[in-house]
Amino acid sequence: MKLILLEKVHNLGDLGDTVSVKPGFGRNYLLPQGMALPATKDNLKSFEARRKELEEQAASRLSAAEARRDAMVGVEARFDVNVSPEGRLYGSIGAHEIAKELTEMGYAVEKIEVDMPEGPIRETGEFEIDLLLHADVVTSVKVIVTAKEG
Repeated sequence: MKLILLEKVHNLGDLGDTVSVKPGFGRNYLLPQGMALPATKDNLKSFEARRKELEEQAASRLSAAEARRDAMVGVEARFDVNVSPEGRLYGSIGAHEIAKELTEMGYAVEKIEVDMPEGPIRETGEFEIDLLLHADVVTSVKVIVTAKEG
């Protein structure tokens, strides 16, 4: 499936690039999110007419993401959880829990922005978690998991 990107997409391309993606990715993610248009002649013409407007929108999204990154310097999310005698968590702490905690702390973070390539946290300790705020803006937050007393 050939698409025209309407914004920069992480690991795919930049604004205005014509990319070839698998049909499911394009149909289920890029098109509904408004990140791309099918690469037809009419869409190419309409994209070129809107290019300046889209570039301005992309610049404003980038500056907003950079402002969010600057506001989150040194942020720590703390979790007091029940643990087994071996020190393992009953359950786990995933992207949803981290996003919810950061949002409650006053930093608007979506679950999809939390990058956890090793999977959810299942033990106590300190962890550095990356937040993908924009295709070009990545920041880290410290997640501290401690055993609940009692």
